[in-house]
Amino acid sequence: MIMLSVDTNSQSYADGQWLGALLVTAIALAAIWFATRTWRRGPVATSAADAERAGAVTVRRGNIVRGVLLAVAALGLLRAFTLPGGEPPAAEAAPVVREPAAQAQAPADAAQSPAPERVIDPAAQVGAYRLLTGTEAAEYDRLTSGKPASGKRWFYDGPGAGPVGAVLQLNAVEWDARLAAEKRSDTMTQELRNFFAGARATEVTDFEAGPWGGRLSCGFLPSAGRPVVCAWTDSGTFGEVVLADEKSLSEAAGIALQFRTASEKRS
Repeated sequence: MIMLSVDTNSQSYADGQWLGALLVTAIALAAIWFATRTWRRGPVATSAADAERAGAVTVRRGNIVRGVLLAVAALGLLRAFTLPGGEPPAAEAAPVVREPAAQAQAPADAAQSPAPERVIDPAAQVGAYRLLTGTEAAEYDRLTSGKPASGKRWFYDGPGAGPVGAVLQLNAVEWDARLAAEKRSDTMTQELRNFFAGARATEVTDFEAGPWGGRLSCGFLPSAGRPVVCAWTDSGTFGEVVLADEKSLSEAAGIALQFRTASEKRS
């Protein structure tokens, strides 16, 4: 996964923007105050009558500057407090949830019960897609340069004429310490942005992520036949599926959601 230097969706980035707005406001206030110090003093008095007039001018000019400072301060605070809020890291933003049936049976004090167990196991059948096993799967694994860089990968026969209709890849924090570290620092938005940038996908679109929450997006790959790649993320997993036989992003997203819910169980 390509790592971009700054996660502009993160809470820390938003905090930096907020502090930056306040700092700029403070600098502007100081600059105005010091730049007008000579003008605020008014004319030099040469007599008692001049001193009275000079004092009135000084007061008037001081009030003008203070009014400007108040306006600048108000604009700066308005800017700081209307900046968009940041997104928490993926590990905090999308907690793993139970299956609907398990949720219905959960006790009233479920908030104090242990976190639901997650089981990742590829489904034998997902709609028209059938899991390839044995020597058939091993041959495709060999042709695609062996094991994936992270996580686990499975091949599926699909409704099209090609020998492989889908490639499912799943990774979990309990398997990969690097993924766990990324989820503690990166937002879900950044995770998906990095993934699709690395895949050079086009027309990337967000879709409903299903009962497990998190985020799911799909886009077209720049290869022959324009296969669709969909990816999803939550607090503990990152999954992707490449669909060779799908031509619509929305239909591919529905199939990707089936792959996700059929291959990840919550109890």
